[in-house]
Amino acid sequence: MKNIKKKVSALVLTTMFAMMQVSAAIDTGLGAGNGGAVINNATGGFVGLETGTNSATLNFNGNSHVNWDTLNVNSGETLNFNAVDGTNGITVLNTVNQGMTNVYGQINANQGISKLIISNPNGVLFDGATFTTAGDAMITAQGAAMDAHGVVTYDPSATRAYTPNGQDYVITVKNSDFKVGGDLNFVAPTMNVVKSAFNVKNGKGDVKFTTTNGQDYFITESNGCGNGCCGDGCGTKKYTETQSMRMEAVQIDGNVYITSDKGIVKTVGGGQINGNLNIQSDGSVALNYVDNGKVLNVTGDVNAKANGPMMYARNTKVDGNLNMTNGGGFLEVGNVQVGKDMNLTTTAESENPHGYKHFTHVIGKTSVGGNATINSQNNIHIGNYEIAVDENGNTIKLYKENGRFYYDGKLLDGEFNVGKNLTATTKEGHIMTTVNVNVGEHLSFDANAADGSVNAEYFDAGVRAGLSEPKAHYGGNILSSPDAVLNAKTYEFKSDGYIGALKGNEKYTTEQVIINTMEAYDYVPKDTSNHDYLKIAGGTITNIETPKDSQVYIGSKGDVVLTGADAGDINITAYRKRIDIQGPNVHAKNINVGPETDYLKVEFEGRDFTTNFTNIRDEKVVTIRPDEKITYAITDGQGGNNQPTLKPGEKTTYLVGPGPQPTPTPVNPPNDDNVRVINPIPDDPMKPMASTPVAYAADLDEDEEVPCRKNVDGSVTVVRAYAVTD
Repeated sequence: MKNIKKKVSALVLTTMFAMMQVSAAIDTGLGAGNGGAVINNATGGFVGLETGTNSATLNFNGNSHVNWDTLNVNSGETLNFNAVDGTNGITVLNTVNQGMTNVYGQINANQGISKLIISNPNGVLFDGATFTTAGDAMITAQGAAMDAHGVVTYDPSATRAYTPNGQDYVITVKNSDFKVGGDLNFVAPTMNVVKSAFNVKNGKGDVKFTTTNGQDYFITESNGCGNGCCGDGCGTKKYTETQSMRMEAVQIDGNVYITSDKGIVKTVGGGQINGNLNIQSDGSVALNYVDNGKVLNVTGDVNAKANGPMMYARNTKVDGNLNMTNGGGFLEVGNVQVGKDMNLTTTAESENPHGYKHFTHVIGKTSVGGNATINSQNNIHIGNYEIAVDENGNTIKLYKENGRFYYDGKLLDGEFNVGKNLTATTKEGHIMTTVNVNVGEHLSFDANAADGSVNAEYFDAGVRAGLSEPKAHYGGNILSSPDAVLNAKTYEFKSDGYIGALKGNEKYTTEQVIINTMEAYDYVPKDTSNHDYLKIAGGTITNIETPKDSQVYIGSKGDVVLTGADAGDINITAYRKRIDIQGPNVHAKNINVGPETDYLKVEFEGRDFTTNFTNIRDEKVVTIRPDEKITYAITDGQGGNNQPTLKPGEKTTYLVGPGPQPTPTPVNPPNDDNVRVINPIPDDPMKPMASTPVAYAADLDEDEEVPCRKNVDGSVTVVRAYAVTD
C-alpha cells in the first residue's frame, strides 16, 4: 500500500491512478488507527489526489464513482471533494466495502459538485463532525452503483446488519454540524440523530430521513403494558417494536421529511425545526416521546401519517398546523401548543397485533390557535388518567366481572383551549371530557355507536351490559366527569346514546367508573340512572340529537339558550341562571327543567314536547303540555335560587297556579285562582318587581297601563299587589 504525502500535478496523478486501478490501492492517510481511508479504484472524472497535513483532497472534472476499501476521518482531519477546471453539476458517488465509516473530522465539497453521495452498507457514524457541501448530499446504507452517464442506482438488499463498535444504529449523527447548499438525504434501516445541527439551502431546503428494512434489524423498544393493563381482558398487550428513526435535541434549518416502512419514528429531548416536519410511516410515531420538560419547536407545519400501534406528540410547539393520522392504533397529544389548526384522526386501516384500540387522547395543557378537528374510529378522551399500581409496580385490580378486571386509578389535571371551533367525531365510541375545554366559537361533539359489524371486544361489552343485540349498542355516548366544564359560544351534541356526566356507584368511585369506561369499552345505557349533568359555561345550544329513548343531562353555569333539538328526554338546568327555549326547531320527548333554574322562557307555539319544572314553593312538578301557550315563567329573578331571604315583617310575592292561594288571604284579590302576585316598585308603581319561587305560564304585559299578565288560556288578568307576611 502506497502513501502519497505531497502535492503532485493532476496529469501525474491521473496517470498514476490509471495504473493503480488494477495494481494497488491509494491510502489517503486519513483515519489512521480507526480503519483508515483507502481508495480501491475510481472511474470517470476523478483526476487526482492531493494530500497534506491531516487532509486529503480528491479532484474531479466530471461524474465519478470512487470505490473505497475503508473510509474514515479522524478528529482534526479534513476530506475535501473538489470540482476543478470550472466543472459544474457533477455527481460524486463514494461506496465503501469494508467496515463502518466513522467521521469525527470534516468533509467538504465545493461549488462544482452538485451531488455528493456516501454509500456504506456497513453503516455510518458522524460524531463531532462537520459536513459542508455546496450542492445536494446523501448518506446511505444502501448499495449503490453509477453508470457511464452519472446516474446512480441503489440496492436496498445490499444493506448489511453490521453495527460494530457498539453502534446500535446503522447511521448515527451525534454532535455534528451539516451545512448543505442543496437538499440532504439519509437512507438506512435505522438512524439516530443526536444534538446535531442541519442547515439546508439557507433554511429553505429539505432534510430527508428514509428508513428501509427496519424489521430486519435488532434495535427494539418495549412499550410496556399501556397504562399497566397487560392481558387481563382490558385489550392492551405488552410488545416490542423496531426503533427505526430517532432524533434527539436537533437543530434543523429547513424542511424535514421522515419516511419509514417499519418501526418507531421517535424524537426526544426537544429540539428546533425551522421549517415543516413531514412524517410518513408504516410503524409508530412518537414526537418528543419523553416528558422531560424540553420542548420540540416547529416553526412550520407538522404532518404525520402512520399505521402503527401508537402515535404521540408531547411537549411540542407548532407555529403552523398540526395534522396527525394513525391507521393502526391510538393517537395522543399532550402539552402541545398549535398556532393554527389541529387535525387528529384514527382510521383503523389495519388491526394492530398489540391490542391497542383506535383511541384519540388530548391530555395535559394543550392549546390550538385556530380550529381543532378530531375524528376517531373509537373513543375520544379529552383529559388524562393513570392506572394505579402497588408497591411492586403491579396494576391494582378492584374487581373481576364477566371475565375481565376493573382497575383502580385517578384522573389527571389539564386543560384544552381552542381559539375557534372544536369538532370531535367518533365512528364507534364515546367522547369523554375530564378537564375544562374552552372554545372561542363553536363546539360540536358527535358520538356514533358501533354498527353491528365490529369485533369481539364490542360484543363482549354488550354482553356484559345484558343487551339482546350487544354488537349494535356499543359506544355512541357523550360523557364527562362531573367537574369538567365545556365553554363555548355555541354547542352541538349528537349521540347514539346517553349524554351527560358519570358518577360513582356502590362498587366504584366516579374516577374508577370513568377510567374503566374508557379503558375497557364499558357500555353506558341510554337510560342510565348513574347520571350527573354534563357542565357547560353558558351560551347557545344549536342542536341536540339522540334517539327518542335516550337521556340528556346538561347543566349550565350561565344563561343558556336552546334553539335546536331532536331528542328523547332533555334534562337541563341552570343554577340561578336563565334558560330560553326558542324557535320551532326544538323537538324532544320531554324537556325537564331543574328546580335551581331562576328563569325559564319558552316563547314559541306549536311545540311537540312536554315541559316539566319543579315548583319550589310546594316542590310539585308543574307540567306544561305542548298545546298550552306559554310566553315565559320567572322564578325569583334576584339570584336567590328561588329562595328569597326575608327579615321579619318584609313582604315577598309568589307566582301561584291553580289551587289554594297562599296565606294570609290577599286583600281584595280578583276572583281567580290562577293569579300572579307582585310588589310594586315604590318610585314607579307601574313597573312591578316580582320575586317568585317557580316558573309558570305567565307574562307581565308592559304595554298595559296597569300591571297585568297573560293567562295560559290567552286571557289577560289585572294583577293587584297584596301583602304576604311571615
